[in-house]
Parts: sequence; C-alpha cells; structure tokens
Amino acid sequence: MTPLKSADIKSVLTRNCALKGIPASGIFELTPRCNLRCKMCYVRLTPEQMAPIGRELTAQEWIKIGKECVDAGLVFLLLTGGEPTLRKDFCEIYEALTLMGLSISINTNGTMLTDEIKELWQKLPPAQVNITLYGVCREDYESLCGDGSAFDRVCESIDWLTQAGILVHLNTTVTPVNLHKWTQLEDFAKSRNAELRMTCYCFKPTRRYECDSCTDFDRLTAEQAGELTALDIFYREGIDAIRKRAKHIDTPVQRGCELDVGDPMQCLAGRSQFWLDWNGKLTPCGMITTPCVDLLCEEGFLSAWEKLKAMCAQIRLCKDCTNCPEKGSCMNCAAVTFTETGAFDGKPEYMCRLNRAFRDTVKKIAEENPDE
Repeated sequence: MTPLKSADIKSVLTRNCALKGIPASGIFELTPRCNLRCKMCYVRLTPEQMAPIGRELTAQEWIKIGKECVDAGLVFLLLTGGEPTLRKDFCEIYEALTLMGLSISINTNGTMLTDEIKELWQKLPPAQVNITLYGVCREDYESLCGDGSAFDRVCESIDWLTQAGILVHLNTTVTPVNLHKWTQLEDFAKSRNAELRMTCYCFKPTRRYECDSCTDFDRLTAEQAGELTALDIFYREGIDAIRKRAKHIDTPVQRGCELDVGDPMQCLAGRSQFWLDWNGKLTPCGMITTPCVDLLCEEGFLSAWEKLKAMCAQIRLCKDCTNCPEKGSCMNCAAVTFTETGAFDGKPEYMCRLNRAFRDTVKKIAEENPDE
C-alpha cells in the first residue's frame, strides 16, 4: 500500500466516523518537556514549571487509556510532545500501543533517536515519523532552537529512518527568523526525498499561561504568511497548480440564507478526533484549552469523549465567516478563530488579511505566467 493510498483511507475513514461521533483519530501528548528551546513553542515546560500545574501520566496510565480508546473506536494515533522520545519509558508506551493494533505516527524533533528506539522501530515500525525541521545548518538551529549541534543529529535521524524503510515527513514553521531560508528548506527536503509541510501561519500560544517559554514568540505578518503560502505552492507544485487555484478561487461558495449564527465546527476535532495532553486534559485540538474534560475525573475515556463531543457540537463560528464570499480559499478554523479572537464566534481579521494576500498572490502569479 502506498503512503498516498494510506492517507486517503485515513481521510475517508475519519470523515465517515465524524458523522457517527466515533473517535477514530487521536493525539497523545506524552510530555511538555523538550531538549530544545524553540522560540515559537507553545507548550514547552520544565519540570519546575510543570509541578504547580499537574503531573505527566505514567506509562501504565497511557497504556490503560490506549485500551479504552481502542474499545471506543480509535485506529490512528499520533504521539507528540514536547519531545515524546525524551521520556525514558517511551519504548514501553510505544510498544504496548502498537501491539493493540493502532496505526501510530510520531511527532519528534529528531534529535533523540536512541539505539533502543531504533531497535524497537525495526521490529515494530511506526506508520510515519514527522520530524520538525527548523533550518538547514547548525547556525539556523542555534538561532531558533538554542542548539546548533541538533542539526547534525536531525540529519542522521532522517537518513537512518529512510534507510530503515520508515516513512518520513518533514514539518517546518516559517517565522521572521528563518523566512529568508524557505526555499532552502524545500530544497533540503527534496535532497532527502522527503515531503515537506511548510506552515506559514503560527497559532498564538494560548497555552502560554502555563509557562514562560514563548516570551520570544514572533510570527509573520498576515500579508507575509498569505504571500508565502502561495509562493510555496508555486515552488513545490509548479504553475499548473497555481493556474488551477486561480481558475476556481473566485467561484462563489454556495450558501443558504443570511444566518444570525455561524457554522458549527467544520474540522474533525471533537467529532472523530481528540487531543489528550500530558496531564490528562481532553480537548478537541492541542492549539486550544477549551472545551476541556479532565479525563482523570471521569469514569473512563468514553465518558469523557461523550462530554467533549457534546460541548463541541454547541460551538458556532463567526456568522460573517459563514457568509463570506471568499471563504472557499480561507484557511480559518475553530482553533484559529479562538486563538486569534478569544472566542469561537469572533472574526479573525488576521486570517482575512492572510487569505486576501494568498488570493492576490495566486492571481498575480497566474497572470504573469499565462497558459500558452
């Protein structure tokens, strides 16, 4: 089965499960601890900062919750952090969850793949490993993450995973610090035969109240983010991809009457997908802290899921967004709206500007490269 077909199967299955409220896809945030200090991080905590907030769930707790999730319908699981491989019991957790039949992916910075982890992954390979790429040289990593030597370890991990036949995806977030390197990041991924997912939009760190690790948080302007999103499509996919988007970008979105309330949540969060953080808080998405159910205070995962699902069903988004003629190209979602405005029904002006810049850039590129 090719990776593309696997992704298609996951998409179809999770969307069908959303219609029935089955939690087919989940994220376990095993820890907020990390060995890097990235400037845009929204979750990193030191052990001292964690103490007044809560405690990490133990390996046995994660394994028990995993069994309950499988019974509730979980198929696809992402293990993330912080840096999940920082946990000394990571292999114990990973092996137990894998043997339950789950399709497991890993989010990692790629700097801590020990011999124990490699040996385990050769025996029980993950479905996919997503490595966050912060730059293309030691200097980039020193500037953005505080550790220049991390770059060498990332390269070694990518090469090892590729040689082991494990699917590797690279993720990168563009900030003012590495904006000038965006084409080099794309070229680095191509040189490793890996797909790169470039994120030009940075969520505001709404979980910052838990720590002080994001004091250097800085992101692109809305105009920079929108323009770069279009330029990256052009760089990766070529002019045909831009022409296709330009052709349909002004197609009006079919809608009913003008409503006094906005649409319900459109994504899978809280319908067939969930996020469980390091100390047992169940949310629809890791970018937001509400709605939230404390799993440790519930009778089990299914009870918590039913409560979360009911909360998410009550959410309504901005009515202006519902009736916006440009909504077809907008990358807005419930989590973005909440982090930008502090409310689910607020109007995220940053995203309006980002979408406008994206649309303008797509049209401009298409006009400058007419189909002969």
